[in-house]
Amino acid sequence: MAETFTNGFCLKLNDLLEPEQIKSVRELLDIYTMGFEIKPITTELSVTDYQLPQAYFIFMASKEQDGRMKPGTREQYRMCLESMLFRLKMPLELITVNHLRLYLHEISVNAKTGKPLSKATLNQRKAIIRSFFKWLYAEEYIQKDPSTRIKSERSNSKPRTAFRDTQIEALRMACDSKRTRAMIDVLYSSGIRISECVGLNITDVDFERREITVYGKGEKWRTAFIDAPAVVSLKTYLSSRSDNNPALFVSAREPHDRITTSAVRKKLHELSDKAGVPNVIPHRFRHTFATTAIEHGMPIESVQAILGHTQIGTTTHYAHMSTEKIRRDHKAYMG
Repeated sequence: MAETFTNGFCLKLNDLLEPEQIKSVRELLDIYTMGFEIKPITTELSVTDYQLPQAYFIFMASKEQDGRMKPGTREQYRMCLESMLFRLKMPLELITVNHLRLYLHEISVNAKTGKPLSKATLNQRKAIIRSFFKWLYAEEYIQKDPSTRIKSERSNSKPRTAFRDTQIEALRMACDSKRTRAMIDVLYSSGIRISECVGLNITDVDFERREITVYGKGEKWRTAFIDAPAVVSLKTYLSSRSDNNPALFVSAREPHDRITTSAVRKKLHELSDKAGVPNVIPHRFRHTFATTAIEHGMPIESVQAILGHTQIGTTTHYAHMSTEKIRRDHKAYMG
């Protein structure tokens, strides 16, 4: 089990460290873990008398059959629900709203760091729990849904702002590679998600029509669009590659595997420091696209279609008019 742990841990370092550094980490872990018995948390929990209810497994299977659960989402559901069920250790029909409140209170603080969980993380877990109990009630496993009174945390964070034109240009100028420049231009001009960006293949790009075929949330295909600068930077990047990987964006080092979302986030963090632009995260490019499109007069329905939103309310949540636009409108209408 120690070897499995070491292999899995070192695999996570592929996009963060050089091969020689990873080799050193592996050697240290092999030495340090000698004499230790390493077990997954779920293995430790499974030795208790409590057994996960059959309804849980049916729920997870139904979510996967709906085609709305990617591997990452499935793991979030599994960890959240199994943690709750093993903690409560009682029949589903006996769980009350107070049991859920006490559980959520217990997990509201990170056990390792002692710091409170972010409201976004806590809301995510609440949403998973509500989804589970809503399904149990609909399928008549329980007579009453105890999660209906579990409310989401109110966010006290400032609204996310779009990048200014000068900030986008600063990021472009700070790019240290053709690949980074191409990624910036694609994210900025198309508004696609970071997961959709790293999932693109070269054949998904129609350079003549400036279209990209995107495989998005809910396992749905849609068409998004890129601008002329993105076309140029993509062609420049692709012409510099000598590998045969069909992926649109690949790692800089051999064997040039498809780039990961964590590697993109790391690169953007470095770019943020270099360009002097704060809060450079992938989703802010999507937010900037929506805001810019609406400010320039694009119908909200078109923005919704490009972003791949099922509900138009989600689109309006992304798009906030800039202070400058509001100032111009105020001057035009109020003098």
